[in-house]
Amino acid sequence: MADKPNQLPVTDPLHVLPEFFSIVAGSGTLNGVCNITLAVANFTPRADGKIDPDLVVNVRLRSDLSGIQQLRDACDALIAQNIKPNGKKDN
Repeated sequence: MADKPNQLPVTDPLHVLPEFFSIVAGSGTLNGVCNITLAVANFTPRADGKIDPDLVVNVRLRSDLSGIQQLRDACDALIAQNIKPNGKKDN
């Protein structure tokens, strides 16, 4: 990722772990704050041997509009980098 001029340095003193998510479970805006709830699919085995897939909330993002626009731009760039011109995935 290219550095932007006048961007503050980013540190990670709490060693925040990455989170994987399966779906965007919900999104909305309240009082000017954008909210996105992400969920991950768990595959819980049942007593009969079958798998019971269940979705569990694992991330709740909160941001102002500027942060959401930056997130959208970053996602758009990642999608563009990983899709070939014919519409198929790169890998």
